[in-house]
Amino acid sequence: MKKIYFLILAFVISFANAQTEGVLVLNEGGIGSSTAEVSFIDNQSVVTNNYFKLKNNNATLGDTGQDIKVFGDKIFVVLNYSNTIKVINKSDFSLITTISTNLANPRYIAFSGNKFYVTNWGNNTLTNYVSVYNLTTYAHETNIPVGDGPEKIFSKDNKLYVLLKGGYGLNNFMDVINTTTNTVESQVNVGDSPNSIFEKNNLLYVMSSGNPYVSTSFGTLTVYNTTTQTTVSSTTFPAGVKPFYMDTDGTNIYYMNGASIYKTPIASPSINTTPIAVTPMTVNSYGTAYGFNIVNNKIYAADPSGYVAAGKIYAYDLQGALLNTFTVTSLPNQIIAYNNASLSTIESTKTSKLIVYPNPTSDRFFVQGLNSGNIQVYDLNGRIVINEKYNEKGINVSALSKGVYVVKITDKNINFSEKLIIK
Repeated sequence: MKKIYFLILAFVISFANAQTEGVLVLNEGGIGSSTAEVSFIDNQSVVTNNYFKLKNNNATLGDTGQDIKVFGDKIFVVLNYSNTIKVINKSDFSLITTISTNLANPRYIAFSGNKFYVTNWGNNTLTNYVSVYNLTTYAHETNIPVGDGPEKIFSKDNKLYVLLKGGYGLNNFMDVINTTTNTVESQVNVGDSPNSIFEKNNLLYVMSSGNPYVSTSFGTLTVYNTTTQTTVSSTTFPAGVKPFYMDTDGTNIYYMNGASIYKTPIASPSINTTPIAVTPMTVNSYGTAYGFNIVNNKIYAADPSGYVAAGKIYAYDLQGALLNTFTVTSLPNQIIAYNNASLSTIESTKTSKLIVYPNPTSDRFFVQGLNSGNIQVYDLNGRIVINEKYNEKGINVSALSKGVYVVKITDKNINFSEKLIIK
């Protein structure tokens, strides 16, 4: 009887501490209606809509969800029409605080050191700036003036790279901000309507869609060196191609043109003419997809469903095979990885027989006590940046940017996680 009791107790404890893993979908909602929400799709493909309401006693998230990011143990949601940022506890999805100071048409968020940065289109008194906040106190510190229509923002080392898409018009630049001086150091031409950015091996890849109102303006893929602060290359897409979204799995570039998904290697990018998948989205004057992300080796494309019906999320494998279709709420736009384990929870799963070393590192790391197994390295957005088998040469992390990561090791009887610092 005692044995059965302890088995039941162990199961209950295990169940209570089970991690929630999957993806979060930010649903923009109709402007002026305060219907922004979050949908959670777990690893068993179960969809839970209105996730914020569910976890916060039916509270309203806000109006026009624009961006969502995970940083450390918190989730940040930028709400454009509400002019607010919701800070959410990652472990239980409860609201921590609402930030509403110095925000005017906020768009996207990035993190660097102990601060976070938010792009703003501005209003009648404040125009086109990046607002700076303290990550510990959430206090506003300053505003950094930038060019017209700041959108996506990317952080690397002590620089911020801000895509100027054109808030109420059109723009074709990327502003480079020095976070030490909080000033724009330079402005780089990256093509009309830049929409997407990622980094690999100190190279930024910027996708621009071209002027939507000019029949002779097409997409551009710009490669920019963050070490030399120079443009490496600029490739113009063929006539008729106006790509709207781009993301990466760390090896390949994926982008959308119309309803189609294309793929090309990062090492030698080219403009493909044959898509790997064609989504069911309807091509119309408003475009097609409303969001596009590569998360945990899956492609997710967000369908606004004509801007009237409940949105759809199409999930594909990296070869373009459709895996699943999910129904979410209104106007899904961002899809990010999610698990509710805090760093303290991750560290508590250590096995005394395994040691990750050297830590910090800038080149490669090894695992003492491990002969074989699968190694996954996650960034703080929950994205897998390394996924490979362990061997005696260790794991090469020289291509990763400086920062905090999580190493997950799995084998037959091993489930081990450790925080790793890349210096």
